[in-house]
Amino acid sequence: MTILSNEIALLSEFLESLGPEVSGHSAQPINDEMKERIRQFASGKLGLAERQEILPQILENETAFRALVKALQGQA
Repeated sequence: MTILSNEIALLSEFLESLGPEVSGHSAQPINDEMKERIRQFASGKLGLAERQEILPQILENETAFRALVKALQGQA
């Protein structure tokens, strides 16, 4: 399993543990720069430090999380 796959698995497990409250998180709009960073995150193009920096931002914002899911689905 690659590092990114492992991080996505951990993210998935974490979100499952939150249950229905995930939708209660902030749903702030994200700018184009954040969208691009999310696409890079999903494609494995960010370094470890960058992934560690962006992951909390994704987890705290439902809009960012949905962008990540969309980016991952586009790769499938």
